[in-house]
Amino acid sequence: MSASELEAAFASQASALAGLVEEATDRGLVGEIPDENLGQLLASLVRLYAAKVQAGGRPRPFGANSALAVTDVAIGCTAMMDAVGLEVFELGAWQAMSGLGKIHR
Repeated sequence: MSASELEAAFASQASALAGLVEEATDRGLVGEIPDENLGQLLASLVRLYAAKVQAGGRPRPFGANSALAVTDVAIGCTAMMDAVGLEVFELGAWQAMSGLGKIHR
């Protein structure tokens, strides 16, 4: 697969998946989404985002049409930190030392 084919496939799949998530959320069907699939997808996206940042990129974490509430982000961050055993203090220390992932507004 060429780079342009990969880019097009990723864009298509991302749009389709975003649509499925929107539908499941709007229709109250989130319980029908298997936790294992959700975890697999979230892990893959976090891994990809981290790889782009470590390669020198500064991607915005959310797309232009993403309507996330602060509570949504706090819930996701808390779950991810719990899953890897990362404490808030450790995160703060890492951020101060690395500078990776900071969004310059």
